[in-house]
Amino acid sequence: MKIISWNIRGLGSKNKRRVIKEMLVNKGADIVILQETKKVEVDRKLVGSIWGARFKNWVSIPSTGRTGRTGRAGGILIMWNTKLVSVLESVVGDFTVSIKIKGCNGQDWWLSGVYGPNNVRERINFWEEIAGLFGLCGPRWCLAGDFNVVRFVSEKSNGGRATRSMSFFNDFINEAHLRDPPLLNAKFTWSNMRDEAIWRRLDRFLFSAEWEDCFPNARQCALTRVTSDHCPIELNTDSLRRGPGPFRVENMWLKHPSFKESFRGWWETDSGLGWEGFKFMNKLRCVKSNLKVWSKEVFGEVLKEKKSVELQIKELDNIDEREGLNVELKRERESLRKKFEEILFNEERLWRQRAKIKWAREGDSNTKFFHCLANGRRKINLIEKLEVEGGRVVEDADSIELELIRYYKNLYSSSDQEVWGVEVILRDWKAAAH
Repeated sequence: MKIISWNIRGLGSKNKRRVIKEMLVNKGADIVILQETKKVEVDRKLVGSIWGARFKNWVSIPSTGRTGRTGRAGGILIMWNTKLVSVLESVVGDFTVSIKIKGCNGQDWWLSGVYGPNNVRERINFWEEIAGLFGLCGPRWCLAGDFNVVRFVSEKSNGGRATRSMSFFNDFINEAHLRDPPLLNAKFTWSNMRDEAIWRRLDRFLFSAEWEDCFPNARQCALTRVTSDHCPIELNTDSLRRGPGPFRVENMWLKHPSFKESFRGWWETDSGLGWEGFKFMNKLRCVKSNLKVWSKEVFGEVLKEKKSVELQIKELDNIDEREGLNVELKRERESLRKKFEEILFNEERLWRQRAKIKWAREGDSNTKFFHCLANGRRKINLIEKLEVEGGRVVEDADSIELELIRYYKNLYSSSDQEVWGVEVILRDWKAAAH
């Protein structure tokens, strides 16, 4: 799913609407949040002129009656593709538009489009409104838009000092337990477009930890600024494309009682003939292949096994409530509970290792915390685009993969005809010694 949030600075001209429509169609957005529409009324004709989705619906806030050099102010419009997104209800405020979206497995969630006021007095009402939304929208909540305030001084190109609005913004994020994901490909989202430009990060997505559990691959990036002084912001929840992962030893393997004996047997397997370095590498390959098979047989898929055991325990509890359990079934339930505790322990060790938290003490049951950190590391390490020789920028996933292969192939290849090995190194060392 792709959600695009964009302060468009009005929908006055047909040419501007055409440019916006082309950009949204090219990006394949499923939900679009537009701020500062400057429209009193929004109808199907207007929505069709700015979004090409055939099946669509919308909710909006009309712009205010204030006028000035730029005409009417404000206005928020949320549009969604009804073939892909099912909206259960909507709530319209003075500064926000919120929709409740039907999620998978009954995990419904809320999305709020936000447009923060510039007026300092109106900001008090703004903070009160989004604080009220926190109570309404529940644990799975995502909000996006132009907040018209930065979080830190570093989000302003000309520096300055911290303000009360910044303090209110950070207090709200902390009290609502929201996550502020990094903007992957930009530092700022707004510019005054002058000779000595001033830059700010005014636009962003925020979401709760429970919402991120539903969309663990969510990452946001800035799109090209075309018709506004604001960058469109895209939140992409699609699965990350991954190649074959590197082999890593899991810490939970080392705690298994049969690991040492199995490892000894794999290591003592005949590695064939050849020089010692060659035989050593063969032993490592043998251990690696055996470890993969052994891990699947002994540990299996930790998360799948966890759900399976949980369902079995629940089924036995249901039987116990209806008709009671005999001695054999009671023993089976007790065995399943012990197995479930063991799986939780292995899962915790697994995520702690992947999160790379060195100060976490043995026994801390913070699997969710480690899971969030591991997901955060994966998003930060994601390569969305790559600059190659000649200044060319590659964004397609297949092209990025080919460029990386080509670079490392050239890096580790040699034009010399002689193959280097231990014998060559020893020969040169002896020659230098004499």
